[in-house]
Amino acid sequence: MATPSFAPILDRAPTEIEKPKPITVGSYVTIIQGQARYDKSQKKQTEFVEFTHKFISAGEDVDADALKDSLSAPDGSVRNLADITMKNTFYLTENSVWRLKEFLTHCGFDTDDDSVTLRQMIEDCPGKTVGVYIGHEASQDGTSIFARINKTFAVE
Repeated sequence: MATPSFAPILDRAPTEIEKPKPITVGSYVTIIQGQARYDKSQKKQTEFVEFTHKFISAGEDVDADALKDSLSAPDGSVRNLADITMKNTFYLTENSVWRLKEFLTHCGFDTDDDSVTLRQMIEDCPGKTVGVYIGHEASQDGTSIFARINKTFAVE
């Protein structure tokens, strides 16, 4: 197996580097990529499960020109929407597990079925199609804007 090389990235001039633009607000169809990741938050040590969404298509509410602009690089090249991935984190507490249940319903699982656990549904998520609404949020220091998944929905 070849060792990854970071030299091409590090050999670039600083003037060639620009912060990526956040993806445009609106609805998108995504597919769950890979297995979910289980971990704990650094600050409060709250357990969570995290999913990776790979973008497939934009909804009618997404401004096509703004989307093209958000996918454009300074050199004029345009990334494919399918190259975009985004994380979606669900904290595993009594007061927030309902969000995970709702997400699993949007992924197509029957969450009224008592014969299967949330963990089993999570393990079966890779390849599931689910819609996401993207919103923009200011960074804590107020110097940047970033995109985040505000909520999910079932894809018809």
